[in-house]
Amino acid sequence: MDNDKVVRVLVVEESLNEAETLNSVLRNAGYAVRPAHAADLEGLAEAVEQRPPDLVLCAADLGEPTLADVCRAVAASGHRIPVIAVADDYDEARVVEALEAGAADYVGRGHAEHLCLVVARELENVRQRRAHARCEQAWRESEKRCAALLESSRDAIAYVHEGMHIHANPAYLEMFGFTDLEELEGVPILDMVAPDDHERFKEFLRAFSRGEAEGDELELQGLKPDGSTFPARMTFAPATYEGEPCTQILIRRQTSEAELEKKLKYLSKQDLLTGLFNRQYFLEELEEEVNAVLGGGSPGAVLCVEVDNFKAVKESVGIAGSDLVLSDVATLIRQAVSEDDVPARFGDHVFVVLARGRGAEEAKALGERIRQLVEEHISDVGGQSVATTASVGIALVTEHTPSAQEVLGHAELAAEVARTAGGNRVHLHNPVTDEQAGRERDAYWQERLERALAEGGEGLRLVFQPIVSLHGDAGEKYEALLRMTDEDTGELVPPAHFLPSARRAGLMGRVDRWVVSRAIDIVAERKRQGHDTVLFVKLSADSVADPEFLPWLAERLKQARVQGDSLVLEVAESEAVTRLKETKQLAKGLKELHCGFTLDHFGSGLNSFHLLKHLPADYLKIDGSFIHNLASSQENQQAVKSIADMAQSMGRLTIAEYVEDANSLAILWQCGVNYIQGHFLQEPDESLSFDFGAETVA
Repeated sequence: MDNDKVVRVLVVEESLNEAETLNSVLRNAGYAVRPAHAADLEGLAEAVEQRPPDLVLCAADLGEPTLADVCRAVAASGHRIPVIAVADDYDEARVVEALEAGAADYVGRGHAEHLCLVVARELENVRQRRAHARCEQAWRESEKRCAALLESSRDAIAYVHEGMHIHANPAYLEMFGFTDLEELEGVPILDMVAPDDHERFKEFLRAFSRGEAEGDELELQGLKPDGSTFPARMTFAPATYEGEPCTQILIRRQTSEAELEKKLKYLSKQDLLTGLFNRQYFLEELEEEVNAVLGGGSPGAVLCVEVDNFKAVKESVGIAGSDLVLSDVATLIRQAVSEDDVPARFGDHVFVVLARGRGAEEAKALGERIRQLVEEHISDVGGQSVATTASVGIALVTEHTPSAQEVLGHAELAAEVARTAGGNRVHLHNPVTDEQAGRERDAYWQERLERALAEGGEGLRLVFQPIVSLHGDAGEKYEALLRMTDEDTGELVPPAHFLPSARRAGLMGRVDRWVVSRAIDIVAERKRQGHDTVLFVKLSADSVADPEFLPWLAERLKQARVQGDSLVLEVAESEAVTRLKETKQLAKGLKELHCGFTLDHFGSGLNSFHLLKHLPADYLKIDGSFIHNLASSQENQQAVKSIADMAQSMGRLTIAEYVEDANSLAILWQCGVNYIQGHFLQEPDESLSFDFGAETVA
């Protein structure tokens, strides 16, 4: 399934009309049905072979093939596809017979609501099975990578069970003077510790095994077989080796270089404006926290703190002044949290806090403390007093938390509930009421979007962010970004508020067409004014998979008398990977129309350049994760340079987005990146007034 509302249905039924009736029931329930039909086993086998469906609806009262025949044929295909039996009559005996034949359920034709509930259940089962299979595959790949990393690691790593070595990497053997792993197997870990530290080491191990140790590190003297010692820091962690529980011990020699590395690593975790942790570090810590809680650790909470009416603050005191307000809010958050908590800046005016070891009441108390501090604080911005408030959403991290992204989404939803209720309040995520609020939000945005699209885009806006050459190309290039206007305030609403709802409602194809059509009109108008403007526009997965999109685009360009080279369409790398065939067709069609083609979020996959063997991309937009903290991360710099060098050798142009500072700009120039985009140049704006001829990035 592409998403929760897209379903590929194979109907085994003699009558095409009856098959279409079943498909209509699902469409009316909000599913984007991709239908297929088979009247016999041969057609069934062909349909499953061409493209396995998500589920099969089978008429249970067919003469031939029987329901049992269909279930056996589906099982023989090797795909785990649920078969739902549908029949005119409904009685217990027929239900039992259908289930014994291998059907997932039995539904009467006149019971549309029952059918939709069964379909929803079975699609969720399919999604869970596929997710489980992906997790197993990822786990196996992760095990292989971990084994390779373990062997190549410069750090000394050993695995110990009941005080005895069961495995160690080459660096560990070298550190203690062993030449072969067999020499070490069965040797007590105590033999690697200087005698003066034995008692302290044994006490630490006992406390660590009971979960009572203060921290996971111990500094002591390592002991080699020749009796010489060296200062070492041991880091302990529970682990498994070949399926057996054990303790992992990592040892680093204590050197000044290690301390310097630690300081540099800490600096790379910071948000430069506020001094709090940055988004990437927070996500890493949250992932670890969720895993720790799932492993039996103490529950915690995530707080999402959103500054209310930030747009009004920015209009009042400007961008630089609003940055001072954000810095003040960050200071207040830092005052409220404890040393164990992880406060971070997550977005423009959104902060998050990972509150470790706090239950619901403690988390609400912390949220109330932050809310109160923000409300009572007055920022002095160039002699102007600025007061603001904050909405705080809270989500708990428990053993039932499925993922870091989900708990973060719950916290963001809770903050939105607090904000839409008037702001300046704290709200703890309630799975029932908040999900209802989420459904109501989806319904609201769906209704607004459908109304806007029906009325020619009323309430929809495009804003533009310049894409500027680092090597002297003065051509006008902008990315066109979609916004909506708030019905109450008239403010521009960012896409994160309404596009998820559009995806769930199956509206992204129509939204894409409006954006592309509007971009074409703007390019045509700019051309009449004497400007040779190129607009970059993102495409969703729905448009990539839509066979009618390219013919529509060709006709739209022809109507507006716009040349194709004024338009560059972007597809995310993740979508291109999962829809490679459709993306190849799209890229080929764009070439025929002389439009440009960009792979967005490039570098986020395991083998991104392999895609370029199939896709003739003109531009590669480097994934934003490599641009964040570029100045302080050698790893990111090396990744960016590698992408730029490879792209240049293949004749592709590179774009770095999310550029926020001059230091990053200088590094990108040195790496050979062709274009940059980001707030350092200009925030997205409704006007196309950037001076591409100025020496802004020289």
